[in-house]
Amino acid sequence: MYKVKLDIFEGPLDLLLYLIRKNEMDIYNIPIAEITDQYIEYINLMQSLDLDIAGEFLLMAATLLQMKSEAMLPSGVSSDFDEPMMTREELVRQLLEYKKFRDAAIALSYQEEYQRNIYFRSFQDPVISGFNLKEYRISVTLFDLLSAFSKILKSLPEDKLEGFQQETVTVQQKIEEILRILSKRKRVEFTTFLSDLSTRLEIIITFLAILELAKSKQIIIRQSQLFGGIWLYPAPKSDT
Repeated sequence: MYKVKLDIFEGPLDLLLYLIRKNEMDIYNIPIAEITDQYIEYINLMQSLDLDIAGEFLLMAATLLQMKSEAMLPSGVSSDFDEPMMTREELVRQLLEYKKFRDAAIALSYQEEYQRNIYFRSFQDPVISGFNLKEYRISVTLFDLLSAFSKILKSLPEDKLEGFQQETVTVQQKIEEILRILSKRKRVEFTTFLSDLSTRLEIIITFLAILELAKSKQIIIRQSQLFGGIWLYPAPKSDT
């Protein structure tokens, strides 16, 4: 399987914040069992795709599993762990501190994009002519993509589950195909684009190609609203 390094993407705290926000959880009272199960599901999906995930993801998985095990013990029964890897209070404190810096970074990023669109050719002009940029300015995270990708795989009809053994197309070929399509159509909707493919393997390879294109900044991925539809755009060309 083609391996994609995720050095441009988010870390384990980003995944936890994503799950908290998606499930409308109280960050001060996180349901450990529920968030652990969902976190592990995302880790398993990334590993099944042979994504080169950082060791911090696995360390956080082990920490959450320990917290879940301790939370499931009857009152008054001590666990077999000599010392907890992290307490719930420490996790909440880390999440709050990280969220504060992450939100500040996002605000600065939007401000930078706004200033760039004032003085140079805007993202809206060459890429989404005829569309309102404000409706598509929410950046998409790796976890948004994984969530949509997982739903597509789970909804596949039986005929699209066939053809998994023999690789008939490469990631590089899919990269070239996506760029060719975007040069003509200007934007494509992520879920529709993947769902129209013929086999499970082709969907997986196309997804990996999208990750590579995002990593190399050859495409821009946006949402119309939080957890809304995901759109792929060609990256705007720099003015000379």
